[in-house]
Amino acid sequence: MSKGTIIYIGNFRFPDGNAAAKLALTYGKIFSELGYRVVFIGADERKPIHRKGVQGSVQGHDVWTFGSSLEFSKRLRRFFSIQSIISVIMKYEDVKFVVCYNFRAIPFLRLISYCRKKGIKVLSNTTEWYGNIDKSISYDFYRYIDTTLRMRVANRFVDGLIVTSSYLKEFYSKSDIVVVPSLSDVQENNTTVDIRSSQKVQLVYAGNPFNLGKRIKDRSTIKDRLDKAIRYLYYLSVEGYDFQFDIYGLTRQQYLVALPEDHTLFDELNDKVFFHGFVSGAEIYSAIASADFTLLIRDINRVTLAGFPTKIAESINLGVPVLTTRIGDMNDYILEGKMGFLLDPNDDPYNMSTLKRVLAMNHQEIDLMKRCCRETTVFKHRNWSPQVEKFLDRLLMV
Repeated sequence: MSKGTIIYIGNFRFPDGNAAAKLALTYGKIFSELGYRVVFIGADERKPIHRKGVQGSVQGHDVWTFGSSLEFSKRLRRFFSIQSIISVIMKYEDVKFVVCYNFRAIPFLRLISYCRKKGIKVLSNTTEWYGNIDKSISYDFYRYIDTTLRMRVANRFVDGLIVTSSYLKEFYSKSDIVVVPSLSDVQENNTTVDIRSSQKVQLVYAGNPFNLGKRIKDRSTIKDRLDKAIRYLYYLSVEGYDFQFDIYGLTRQQYLVALPEDHTLFDELNDKVFFHGFVSGAEIYSAIASADFTLLIRDINRVTLAGFPTKIAESINLGVPVLTTRIGDMNDYILEGKMGFLLDPNDDPYNMSTLKRVLAMNHQEIDLMKRCCRETTVFKHRNWSPQVEKFLDRLLMV
């Protein structure tokens, strides 16, 4: 017997058009296995506006998708109106929870008010504290206002929060909260793994490290410090270390548009660093599964402390250890020397030493680490279902 319906709202592009959609589907598995019916409401700017939304299905769940528009007036309406969301909620009986994923502040506050009148619990699934991405003055200003209202105001009026870090748990210490890292259900046996063709250590990065198409003036605004990774590897290459670093998500030209001063590094790295541009999700997973380590470097700031990288969960579940920065809760999930190595955000010599150690590893040592990654369940959704169940049950009793 169903426990009721959970409406899950966010900027989802199903089935796997963005990271938000993949994370939402993972939570859909948790909620449905706990006995709830799950309904997704997503937004996709690639699709035309339809006032009533377009109904579909993914993994057995109802999905309502609303398109977007480049017209300012129509985009502005989307940032304030909740009528389309209400129209979907009204189609389902026994709605117990509405879960909002990093939702826009003004409609979020209006939705909280509506649901409270209807006796529906509202949860905030907060995985990010958005920072400045240096896109444009107007965009960054709007983003700042919206993020500030959501994080400091709207989130304090919800019935409970699902967050990805102890940093946010402490920030919302007076709220009912559960901490769940970014999860992934991608599995190694569902990917194609290329046969190793080289004895050199193979590193991989997959993602969007910064806003493409514009020169970056301040490197501190970069979330994934791909530039630092490339600079570390440049110095190691000069010292004679051999490796292969595959980068997915952007081309070399796109990288150099953003950071043109780095062009001299690639004279040394020409046969060691390879940009593959944008490829499908299946190709990315295959590339990660074929690598020896995922390399992800981040600085310590509020943006990186508030979230937890989905890239780490995906890599571990694909059986690939990680080289990543010791930030926030990373120590709680990554076993040093078994599931990866943690870099220091403020110690370049230490990081260089760690990378030298990694590049000197043999395949037997790497395979032992891969086995540990395959065996862990730390980022599998079933590992976190009991905590989520207790959290939901507790809220229903209030």
